[in-house]
Amino acid sequence: MDKSATQWMVEPLKKYATFSGRARRKEYWWFQLFVILLTLLALAADVMINGLDAMIAGATGYVEAVVSLALFLPSVGVSVRRLHDTDRRGWWLLMPLLPALILGGAAGAMAVGVEGAGKWMAAGGLLLAITSVLLLVWYCSRGTIGENRFGPDPIAE
Repeated sequence: MDKSATQWMVEPLKKYATFSGRARRKEYWWFQLFVILLTLLALAADVMINGLDAMIAGATGYVEAVVSLALFLPSVGVSVRRLHDTDRRGWWLLMPLLPALILGGAAGAMAVGVEGAGKWMAAGGLLLAITSVLLLVWYCSRGTIGENRFGPDPIAE
């Protein structure tokens, strides 16, 4: 018997900081929907507390910050387990960091007027897009059928 959508949404919370094993696509995508919905609710609460004008002006959304902090480890855990399901190491999750560093450096260089920084900004943006799309494709891909080096097939369980 398959789990309900709600059960899939909270499954990563039960495995709060578990980075071993495998996660089905259902577990990953239902949790992502849960994160989006909870973040929107937190944002709405922040707007009610601070007012829309203050939020637009850049006021800190404390409710959203707490929700994001609480969901950080389960999000990383389910992402790592999802990569494991496709027989990839969880370290691939760090792949977009290099382009993000390039973008940050280029933004800093542009701020102080370094010539040619725009090219680095474009290259970093392109690399960030490529690495993000690659991760998305892996998250959408069917996991390894049967057991792999990260554990048994979660669909068979």
